Amino acid sequence: MPEGDRVVTTVLGGAAPGPDIEGTLAARSTVVSVTRPDGCTEFSSDLVLELATGGYLSLDYRGVQFGPAEVIDALNDPDREVDPATYYFRGTLRVSTAVPKFTYLNRALVVTSGSRSAEAVVLDAFLVT
Repeated sequence: MPEGDRVVTTVLGGAAPGPDIEGTLAARSTVVSVTRPDGCTEFSSDLVLELATGGYLSLDYRGVQFGPAEVIDALNDPDREVDPATYYFRGTLRVSTAVPKFTYLNRALVVTSGSRSAEAVVLDAFLVT
């Protein structure tokens, strides 16, 4: 990763409320972020999603976020709501699983579009076909 300010954040939990995949994130995963001198932040995280129907998905996330400095500053302020259209937050997910219904994801490309606040991150995932 490029040099920059590195921060490790603990993921306390989360949910995947999708129409095809529903589950909860295993607590205590971490996200490593590196903010480069040009203001771009790179994210990496290895997460485990426990499926509501049983089984697990291992998620290897890599993403980037950038935008005007005042917008990025506002994202860290819990009292401010920021329009996701004012900054860039995209990434990829590599999925690994032994759950038969989802093994096609082991060889698929999944891209994400994200939004965040000081308290939460929302990633919309899209299977590239």
